[in-house]
Amino acid sequence: MTSSAPSDWYRWIPDQITARDYEQLPPDFCRTIEVIDGHIVKCESPSRLHNRVARRMAAHMEAARKPEPCLMVETDVDVRLSDVPLSLRRPDVVVYRCLDDDARLYADDTVLVVEIVSPDSSHHTDTVEKKAAYAAVGIPVYLIVFLTEPGDGIEQIEEYRLSEGRYHLVCLHTRRLAVDVPIPVDVAFSELATG
Repeated sequence: MTSSAPSDWYRWIPDQITARDYEQLPPDFCRTIEVIDGHIVKCESPSRLHNRVARRMAAHMEAARKPEPCLMVETDVDVRLSDVPLSLRRPDVVVYRCLDDDARLYADDTVLVVEIVSPDSSHHTDTVEKKAAYAAVGIPVYLIVFLTEPGDGIEQIEEYRLSEGRYHLVCLHTRRLAVDVPIPVDVAFSELATG
């Protein structure tokens, strides 16, 4: 559908959508959902701190990229986990092998994902469901950022690496994030979160 879609465009959406159905949805709507096994899941609107941390983390990763291997860093874009049934997630930060801008981003090209857990967001989704889904499709590194209860900073960042089809906690970062792959980054939590 184009941006001139009628106001009742959503009425035709079936209970379970296909990749073709998804392509027909208005782009503005697609930016507010994820699709799990063909079922649309509405995403909560993130806090300003959540967005700031994602944006700054992506900026630090982008600045630290090396010429080889060619990697790109994005925030809040579709990562296609499967076509049938359609499953896609919108991680807060994604590092992936270089692709043309119009190419669909699949999990096979993704080397790191970051999810930010706000105190008022679904803890279970990021720490259990997404962790299992990202491991199942072979994404090598998964970072889970936990914001503080008052919502004024970062409490900790869990770093998981894929081994034998499962994620294993390799580091619990406190006060600063220091990772060496796929992009070396060393940054204090305060630089990521402070307004």
